[in-house]
Amino acid sequence: MGLPVQLPNLAGVRRPAASGLRRGRGARFSVSAAAPGGPVKEEEEKGAGKKEKIVIRVSDPVRERRLPPPLFSSPDAPEEPPAARRRPPQEEDGGEERRRYYVNMGDAIRTLREELPVAFYREPSFDIYRDDIAFKDPINNFTGIDNYKRIFWALRLTGQIFFKALWIDIVSIWQPVENIIMIRWIVHGIPRVLSDGQSRFDGTSEYKLDKNGKIYEHKVDNVARNSSTKFKVLPVAEFISN
Repeated sequence: MGLPVQLPNLAGVRRPAASGLRRGRGARFSVSAAAPGGPVKEEEEKGAGKKEKIVIRVSDPVRERRLPPPLFSSPDAPEEPPAARRRPPQEEDGGEERRRYYVNMGDAIRTLREELPVAFYREPSFDIYRDDIAFKDPINNFTGIDNYKRIFWALRLTGQIFFKALWIDIVSIWQPVENIIMIRWIVHGIPRVLSDGQSRFDGTSEYKLDKNGKIYEHKVDNVARNSSTKFKVLPVAEFISN
């Protein structure tokens, strides 16, 4: 396969002077073209006197791989820099916080579902609450984990004094919003005096969660008593103040 070569105009090229030749003598020279990296082909013109050779090397863009890409070829997709593949530190921290929140929230729901029915007989776990937890009901309003523990202690004491049997049924557990756990419950009690009949209390507990999934507020509401009792139930405040 022949490679067309366009030779430059040599009309203005000055012929090098050769020693022993007088200007104007019939010294001849030849012009050769050579591709880069290939053999040099020499063509000589014979004549009187010495001969001269001029070799012109022609660049070959195909061999040198300097051709532009094809007209309709799709460009290579740029490689994604490492900084773009890795999430920023703030996003990683946010993802870790979200995972911790859902883990703690799941622990809180499981603990409440398992321990609330036996709250009158066994002390519940308090690691799902914050140390500054606030408790609210229609009568009481307290803050702090120590006061919150006293509330459960008072409930157990009241149940042992006035009831032969006391238990809690959980009707439903749901989340109206992400950071709130709602529990609908019913307290059943069999008084020690049989003439008083069975007592029943209905109510709801609202637990609010912070950004770490810990409970920082417990609110008791919608308490309804379905049977009258002949004994006096002491307020929780009297147990805490003593």
